[in-house]
Amino acid sequence: MTRALPLLVIGFGLAGCAHRVMLDSDPPGATVKIDGEMVGVTPTEIEVTWVPFTDNTVQLKMPKRRVVTLDLHDDFGVMCLTWEILTFQYGKLLGKEARTHHRTHLVRQHGPAGTWAPDEAR
Repeated sequence: MTRALPLLVIGFGLAGCAHRVMLDSDPPGATVKIDGEMVGVTPTEIEVTWVPFTDNTVQLKMPKRRVVTLDLHDDFGVMCLTWEILTFQYGKLLGKEARTHHRTHLVRQHGPAGTWAPDEAR
């Protein structure tokens, strides 16, 4: 039995896994896009499929704000899955609750870097 658990964890990790991610933005109302396809508006909870050696990028866009790109690939992996099993986090393991929560601040769009006034940076 002690050998079966690590093999099971590695097997799930190599096959890929779907998990839930909570995305939030300040100000709220940013569109969330995966591979150019809109999947929601912040705050939202999305399902992401994790597969080893692939990209899991999400873009948050809002008019007159800079685009934020998040890499969700590090949110999940063999070590994360092992920790959740060992700490009995069944809600995350079964996909009933979000595995991670990302909060982003969408900055107003300005000119090139170094041209902001101190008041604009607030």
